[in-house]
Amino acid sequence: MAQEPNDVNATEPQESLIQRATSVFMRLGVRAVNMADVSSELGISKKTLYKYVSDKRDLISKCMTWHCAQMEQVIEEAKSNSENTIEAELKLIRFIHQIASEMHPSVLFDLNKYHPKAFRYVNERRDEILRGTMVDNIRRGQEEGLYRAEVNPEVASRFLISVSHEVQRMAENSSNQMSLSQLYLQSALYHIRAIATPKGLAFLEEKIKDENLFT
Repeated sequence: MAQEPNDVNATEPQESLIQRATSVFMRLGVRAVNMADVSSELGISKKTLYKYVSDKRDLISKCMTWHCAQMEQVIEEAKSNSENTIEAELKLIRFIHQIASEMHPSVLFDLNKYHPKAFRYVNERRDEILRGTMVDNIRRGQEEGLYRAEVNPEVASRFLISVSHEVQRMAENSSNQMSLSQLYLQSALYHIRAIATPKGLAFLEEKIKDENLFT
């Protein structure tokens, strides 16, 4: 019988363990990875892993909760440490683009089919986070002269969320030729360009060019 890994991280804080487990699922997929695989990737025994979670379903749920909390943290940091609203949105775009680039192609499909409760949670929580964030960002951008004054923040934010749902459906379609990361990038930049003033567009294009964004 194969020995389980030494518990080098037996006293690891739960949040850190959940963060690393999330990375395992994102990188290797959801259905294909069992609890033995997770414990091996984390360098701990299954016995230790089960001190944190009751089963794989519980682990997936905690991972999705952590993922949403991480998104909220990135958004708050971007708001506080950005020159303007477009720069703040670009920081969020970078974050999601990187996650999508590193995500195993089967993650969304597996979550939807085998862990529907976690899938619904992450989608509903993401929509809630984005709706509030985009409304605030659009209002801020209007005050900064970067977004057009006639744009209704509530309506524009709902448009963006609807587009994000379509992006997800396209990514789950095996006949689609574009990756999730590229689909997300195109939709996010489309949103900014659709509501930006000439001043906002100039700033956006300058940031993309000068920082070689998304290349």
